[in-house]
Amino acid sequence: MTRNQKYEKKQRDRGLKKVTLWIPDDSEVEIKQMIDFLIDNPDHIPFMARSVKTGRMKKAI
Repeated sequence: MTRNQKYEKKQRDRGLKKVTLWIPDDSEVEIKQMIDFLIDNPDHIPFMARSVKTGRMKKAI
């Protein structure tokens, strides 16, 4: 088993799923931070998104 296969198995054992997504360049950091938060806090879900232009919140789901 290769190092990558061991890593992916460990992540699957943690209940995670490997997914490829296309995201905007200017929001990469925020999306990664959101995902890290959701991994550490599995009882939370993303619900709202904030506009960078107006600052208003909008239902995201």
